[in-house]
Amino acid sequence: MSQQSSSIPDPFQLWRDWVANSERQWNSFLNNAMATDEFSAVLGRGMDVYLAMQKNLNEVMGRYFTALNVPSRSDVLTLGDRLAAVEEKLAGLEVSINRLVAAQGSAPAANSISAPKPPRTKQPAKA
Repeated sequence: MSQQSSSIPDPFQLWRDWVANSERQWNSFLNNAMATDEFSAVLGRGMDVYLAMQKNLNEVMGRYFTALNVPSRSDVLTLGDRLAAVEEKLAGLEVSINRLVAAQGSAPAANSISAPKPPRTKQPAKA
């Protein structure tokens, strides 16, 4: 039975061979095409066009967001940078305050004003 199955041609093997040969031919053709100066020039011009379109789109979207009174990406990034600077300053102040407290020890400051305590009017229940 194994001799019968080996004598029948495998249609999928023919397909795999055809795909492999086609891939090899396309690979060779495209490698040769990409190695030319013309291909590099066309690719460079295409990239220039893409970058110009992206720049124009960014400018148009910036004007659109300004007209809608919505912050642009650069506005949000600038705000994030400013917030980071404020957080750094706060962290520095916190460190300075902790150093001052540590230098004074655990005793409360003499000039600190404590809030008055409410009178204790509630009496414990009598048994």
